Amino acid sequence: MTRVAVLALVVTHPAFAAENPWTRIKAPAEGRPESIGSPSAGCVRGATALTKDSGKGYVLVRPSRGRNFGHPRLVTLIEEIAKERTGRKQAPLLIGDLGLPRGGPTMSAHSSHQTGLDADIWYHQHRQWIGRRQVTIRDRERLYAPGMVDKKRLAVTRAFGNDQRELLRSFAISPEVDRILVHFAIKRELCRRMPHEPWIRKIRPWFGHDHHFHVRLICSPSDPLCRKGDPIPEGNGCDNTLDWWWSAEARSDETKNLDRQEHPVMPTLPAECAPLATDSRQT
Repeated sequence: MTRVAVLALVVTHPAFAAENPWTRIKAPAEGRPESIGSPSAGCVRGATALTKDSGKGYVLVRPSRGRNFGHPRLVTLIEEIAKERTGRKQAPLLIGDLGLPRGGPTMSAHSSHQTGLDADIWYHQHRQWIGRRQVTIRDRERLYAPGMVDKKRLAVTRAFGNDQRELLRSFAISPEVDRILVHFAIKRELCRRMPHEPWIRKIRPWFGHDHHFHVRLICSPSDPLCRKGDPIPEGNGCDNTLDWWWSAEARSDETKNLDRQEHPVMPTLPAECAPLATDSRQT
């Protein structure tokens, strides 16, 4: 079957946002869980919701966005790590965006988060919520996410410490995790402190990501339509290639990246996503 574009040609935000079918759908598509396409051009069938309730070792922040859906493997991983942290009386995980009920583009600053395999985890450890069984919606909507990087020096601040390194490790050691995107200054800090830890190979430098990190799972062999990203280069990523992120060229690329976030475009999606976007059960 030839995979062709089925939803729309390139249309810019915000004009297309109101017409985006993916943001109007409120329920996952029934059927066997399956990630389809790539992180920036795809969808997901059989997604499950990360509950908006609190008190399970994690707190879903900004719940009003409705981006708390993911492949069951992603939800299970978050719940397992949260449970482990609760047993050690650590601060609850602060969970940002996963994806929409059926994935697809959000037409927001996120170009990825489309196949149910991506999640944003805050670095911040809100110790005031340790042991709290319920956190109000108001508190979760208003909670501030402090950054971990001094944007002038392009170096980590004192806020980035053992708790943040341990949080990254807890996700990176999972065989389900393909890679984790962090601010490049955070990658350098890990290289400086623990270059021999094998898990830091999965920690990949990127723009932004100074107040949260982006977890991406591997494509499962049971999801043949899931498109893998480029493989991670050999080595731990602590060589001189890391220096590029502090170059003038990188600063120019960062400006371009910010422009793409402010003016996202509708991607060309796999043909297999069409039934998920046109299903009449949208509410």
